[in-house]
Formats: sequence, C-alpha cells, structure tokens
Amino acid sequence: MEKTEERRRVIVGKIADHLLECGMKGSSLRPLAAAAGISDRMLLHYFRDKEEVMTAALHLIAVRMINLLESARSAPMPFQVLMPHLVGMRQDSHIRPYLRLWLELAALSASGEEPYRQIVRQISDHFYAWLATELQVKTEDERSKMAALAFVIIEGCVFLDAIGENPIIAKAMEEMTAQ
Repeated sequence: MEKTEERRRVIVGKIADHLLECGMKGSSLRPLAAAAGISDRMLLHYFRDKEEVMTAALHLIAVRMINLLESARSAPMPFQVLMPHLVGMRQDSHIRPYLRLWLELAALSASGEEPYRQIVRQISDHFYAWLATELQVKTEDERSKMAALAFVIIEGCVFLDAIGENPIIAKAMEEMTAQ
C-alpha cells in the first residue's frame, strides 16, 4: 500500500472513532483534524474537502457496524429469531454509539443536508442488503418482503429506544416471538 494511502487510512480510522465518540457535533474540520492528530490544513492535504473526509469516515463506520452484526450471529435465521436478536443488540455498549450516530445522520438527511442524505441512503441500502442475506427464508419473494419488514421494525426500534420507549419495544418483541 502506498504511504499516502496508508496515512489516509489511519486518519479515516481516527476520525471514525471520533465521530462514534462525539457524534456529529464534533464534525467540523478542526475537531476532525485534531482527532486525527494533524492540522486542518494537513487534513485537506490528504482529502479534497470535508465532504470527502466525512464520506470516507462514515463509510468505514458502516463497514464496522456490519462487521459487529456479523460477528454476533452464526448463520441466517428465521424472521422470528433474527428480529429479537437484532433488536436486542441495540443495548450492546459496542453498538449504541453507531445507533446514536445513525439517528444524527438520519436527522441531517431528513433536513436535506448534503452529503449526509446520500451517505445515509448508501448506508441504508447496504444494511438492507445485509439484512436480506441474514434472513432464512423459503423463497426469494419472501426474502424481499421479510427484509423490508425487518428493516422497518429495526429502524422503528432504534428510534423508540432513543426516546425511551423500551416498554413498547418489549411488547412488540413478545408478540413477535409468541407467533
């Protein structure tokens, strides 16, 4: 790997860690550069602009999140098993920073702010595709429908958890596993 590419990789990793710790409030250029241990001018030496830095860091965060999810399961699962498993993971201390950042990004996307709208869509599409592969289904038609339902349920649970509505989530998971 070329020295400049290796340095960019290290910088992106440090910025990803910073975003997971501080959220989007720490995403202006100077705090990002400080988190990487370089000046803001040097950061712009390695990256075209803040958008390129953020895109690279958020992409890395998405990859890390998928890796965490994959390490927590062994094989595709039926919907009634996978859903409580994934919804329960929202309490994991390793997962919570990702979910907090996801909600911040979703709010920025909802306001139409770029590049976040595009980044959120890419992360969402990637997660949806991953989710579809994790479902144990009988037909591909069923996979598409169940992946969409699973995605909506998970996103709803992340939001409800953020506003402290865990009793509603618990009731929904009880109902799901009872069927």
